[in-house]
Amino acid sequence: MVRITKAIVLVAMALVLVLPVLAVQDTKIEGKIKSIAADKNEFVVTGKDDAKDHKFQLDLKGKVQLNNKAGKLDDLRAGDEVTVTYKKENGKMLATNVQCRRK
Repeated sequence: MVRITKAIVLVAMALVLVLPVLAVQDTKIEGKIKSIAADKNEFVVTGKDDAKDHKFQLDLKGKVQLNNKAGKLDDLRAGDEVTVTYKKENGKMLATNVQCRRK
């Protein structure tokens, strides 16, 4: 009986520790830059799959890469193809990584 109780407590504790990590998973979207407001750290991407506009705010620790080199939001232009890794936090889409492929 004691073993079963200990097992239940251990499983419950594991769930408490794992569920918050799963809830903050990063998501990716591919598309083209529609507009950039670098002074506000914001940009809009038109999704490749859904053709919808998605508004992002670059996270304070977010990174921008232009052709596999470190860059800034100012370096991006409308029409650039990007892959954005983001997380949803307080109703906003926070970009943690923006990878741009410019030809």
